Amino acid sequence: MVISLSSHGNNEVRRIQFTGRSTYILSLPKKWMSEMNLKAGDLVNIVRDSNHSLSIIPNSLRSSDSLNEATALITQAESENSLKRKVISMYLAGYNIMHLKAKSGRISPLQRDAIREVIRRNLVGTEIIADSSENITVQVLLTLPELSVNTAVRRMFLIATAMHKDAMSALAELNHELAEAVIKSDDEVDRFSLYILRNLVMATQNERALQEMGLKGTADCLSYRVAVKSIERVADHAVGISSKHLRLNQKVTKDAFDKIQKMSQFSLSVLSDSVEAFLRRDYVLADSVVNKAEEMRNLEADVISFLDRQNGIGGRSANVDIKIILEDIRRTAEHASDIAEAAMNQTIREVIQVRAVPQREKEKDTTVA
Repeated sequence: MVISLSSHGNNEVRRIQFTGRSTYILSLPKKWMSEMNLKAGDLVNIVRDSNHSLSIIPNSLRSSDSLNEATALITQAESENSLKRKVISMYLAGYNIMHLKAKSGRISPLQRDAIREVIRRNLVGTEIIADSSENITVQVLLTLPELSVNTAVRRMFLIATAMHKDAMSALAELNHELAEAVIKSDDEVDRFSLYILRNLVMATQNERALQEMGLKGTADCLSYRVAVKSIERVADHAVGISSKHLRLNQKVTKDAFDKIQKMSQFSLSVLSDSVEAFLRRDYVLADSVVNKAEEMRNLEADVISFLDRQNGIGGRSANVDIKIILEDIRRTAEHASDIAEAAMNQTIREVIQVRAVPQREKEKDTTVA
């Protein structure tokens, strides 16, 4: 006998039954079995999700990916930048195979070059597996376990940190070649950023992907997004330092640079602690980072005061560029503070006591109110 307590659309309430000495059974609606083409003897996977719900997944569907393949049509009037954005959007959406087909005629040479460039510069683990005048097929070859989200975050951090250090070295030496190399390195940070964001999108749609990434729940995806975008901005500020340095035609005086370098080292120290706190889920360290980052404005004010007194580091325009560079360094510390706050948000439940309020107490409070 099958017991159904209530039924509404795609929602069914069934009573768990006990049979034998240690087996619990749960009946499934016949209508659902028919719609899913399931029959007695078929295998299903029962997954316990992080929110304490249970998912029953037909074995035939578990190995497939509902977002596996997609096709985008390209018009002859579509610009190269628009086409790049379309490819990136498909990648972020989680598609593993992306077909780019000409709506009519051929894919132009400029459009073809744009597709190749965005794959080479921006998309981790992708390759062109088919290429003709009317169609280009791109496949994502990298699977989730091969490059964990935490590993990608750490690589982003290391590249962004190296960019910042090189930008400061270029400033000290008036080395334009090194500054240009920093600007080019920004593509590598963007590649890891897009890869992580792609995986986070997949994690919000698939509990299994969430578990494979080592995330504790979908709420973690929001924290990781904040961390990733913050590290990406740190790299952008390193580019900003180098771009402004290229306008200088005279070295910064040693005394001035020493003060700027002190600010830079403090900023990188805060950034390093924030990333460690985030990846290790260390609430206490993250909290200390936020307090520490607040000291940056005092350091900046001290350097600006010194520059105003000296006013001999290459003229007024150079002084303006240096002050804008100070802002890039300060913003690096502020982004580190954002990462630390994200770490605190995702670990708060681990440091506080949460008491579930019984339903009767809730009803009592509502009555009193």
